[in-house]
Amino acid sequence: MSRLALRKKVRTDLRQRVQSLLPGLVIPTLLLSLWFFFNSRSILPAPGAVLDVLLDPSADLLSCGSLFWNTGVSLIRVLLGLSIAIMLGTPIGFLMGASNRFRHFTSLITELARPLSPIALLPLSIIIFKDTSFTEVLGLNHLKYSRNILNELQIGMIFILAWGGIFPVILETMHGVRGVRKVYIEAARVLGAGRMFIFKHVLFPASLPDIFAGYRMAVGRCWMVIIAAEMLPGTNSGIGYMLRYSYQLSRLDVMLACIFIIAVIGLVFSRGLELLGEKWLLLRARER
Repeated sequence: MSRLALRKKVRTDLRQRVQSLLPGLVIPTLLLSLWFFFNSRSILPAPGAVLDVLLDPSADLLSCGSLFWNTGVSLIRVLLGLSIAIMLGTPIGFLMGASNRFRHFTSLITELARPLSPIALLPLSIIIFKDTSFTEVLGLNHLKYSRNILNELQIGMIFILAWGGIFPVILETMHGVRGVRKVYIEAARVLGAGRMFIFKHVLFPASLPDIFAGYRMAVGRCWMVIIAAEMLPGTNSGIGYMLRYSYQLSRLDVMLACIFIIAVIGLVFSRGLELLGEKWLLLRARER
């Protein structure tokens, strides 16, 4: 493909994506217009006040850090918990999908543990892990009383995030592997393929749409869990903490700015994973 043709294709793809986003902007634009129109009769702050907070994310707010700092703390917590959920949940899901014996061995404990809310397990995680942070785990006690990201990464909080994310990964991966068409596996065996070849070239690619669906569910659940956990007493950082603290101080401009950031980051997480898995969804759509 020539450079000119490649540029044309990129412009066409970009135009199509922008056009696909336009219908989804109708309702947010309508809500924003109503906010502007009825602002004088509303208890909500003016949109300009919320925008001022968003446009200065590095400013210290309410003596609890900046939007940038607290959002970064929440994001790192989520990424750590989600990474653990993916690293553990994906192979467990594959084994449960590929092996009836392993699935029968683990299905009962999975179904017993899955309904347990991560927030309900927060008191238990505090009892077990106390307030141990990465600073103590890594032996960096000289950083304990300074504003450092390692101080904000508590083991108990990472545990409940991993708990919240692991079950969607396990179940969707298992369903993806079990949903692979038998004819693909049988055709590979007839052609002399071994187990590793079937796993690498048949089971794994064919189950990727379901795996990415599990990842999307997991990241959404982790993001909701961290916001809820940070809003509970005992935390002193994170976007959820800032949301609760701004409400207590009646700083509705900061509160709405936090809500906006939470919504946008959730959208970015979901759409990002959707784009990563789009190729495999298209391949599945072409199956006969």
